[in-house]
Amino acid sequence: MLIGGFLTLSKTITYDKPFKTYDEQINILISRNINIPDREFARMVLGSLSYYTIINGYKNTFLSVSGTDNFIDGTNFNDLYTLHMIDTNINSIVLKNILFIEQYLKTRIAYLVSQQYGVYTDPFDTSNRNPCDYLFRDNYSRSNKGRNNILIQLKGTLTSDRINDSVAHYTSIKNHIPPWILVTNITFGLTIKWYNILSSSDKARICSEFLPTPDLSVDEKKEFISISLDLLRRYRNKIAHGNRVFNLSDLPVLPKKQLLNLSHNVLSQNEYNKNIGKSDLFAVILTCFILIDNRYILTNFMSDLMYTLNPYTNIRMNGKSILEILGLPNDLFDRLDTLHKQRFS
Repeated sequence: MLIGGFLTLSKTITYDKPFKTYDEQINILISRNINIPDREFARMVLGSLSYYTIINGYKNTFLSVSGTDNFIDGTNFNDLYTLHMIDTNINSIVLKNILFIEQYLKTRIAYLVSQQYGVYTDPFDTSNRNPCDYLFRDNYSRSNKGRNNILIQLKGTLTSDRINDSVAHYTSIKNHIPPWILVTNITFGLTIKWYNILSSSDKARICSEFLPTPDLSVDEKKEFISISLDLLRRYRNKIAHGNRVFNLSDLPVLPKKQLLNLSHNVLSQNEYNKNIGKSDLFAVILTCFILIDNRYILTNFMSDLMYTLNPYTNIRMNGKSILEILGLPNDLFDRLDTLHKQRFS
């Protein structure tokens, strides 16, 4: 049947997930063995955060049988909400520290490129064949097949309709846009791409600035920096799209030798072999502690984590501590304190 130009079906379709009011959603939760101590509070949470965010995001911790919708006895709606709030706070803390690493990487690239190749670029010259241009293709690795496309992307950020105030200022009253202004207008992902096309010697210099240890070879440092930056980028993208911080999948695996060396043995080989600190939240936290070379920032990082997690130290959900649910060791803060002292002793 055609109504208003649209084809409709004459019989009613039963949808797998039909609309449910907040009270109906609460009744579903009760039917699945979830205790609702305060219906009004539950209604407020479902109205502001949604059923899917609270229940589907954290239900695996409380399911009696994996793959079902049956929750263990004693499951409390407030516990699900608590996990969400801890998750949200951890996201904010980790994101803030990833931003410090992003800024550090941008600063290092801008300094190196300015020093080595000058401060001029022509945003409209996409051939990248001008030796006077700091985005001259021969300044960068010939082995990277995406080199020219990345250089074009970098120049494209200077001519798009999304330039920031710094680029707009330089475009209007200065006769060039130096690298330290370009980096203010590019994403973390594009910054990593820029790093990836640096020449071998330029990349080695940045790696040694991030990792001054003499215990690793240049190639080992390059491998760790490449993978750790990708880990942080992908982790940040996941949390930016509302994913929970624990039980994440498809994250890059940090190389064992470098991680164990740079973490000063706060992570054991046995733990790494059991996938602890390898490509999870603990790996992200360790990576931040390794790459951030600032005592004040790392002290605040640890304080923020303690402020968020310490109130829940004695709480257990389905036989697990909050730290265990997050995939973190129960002595997390002792380990971070040890790593902090090793870094700045």
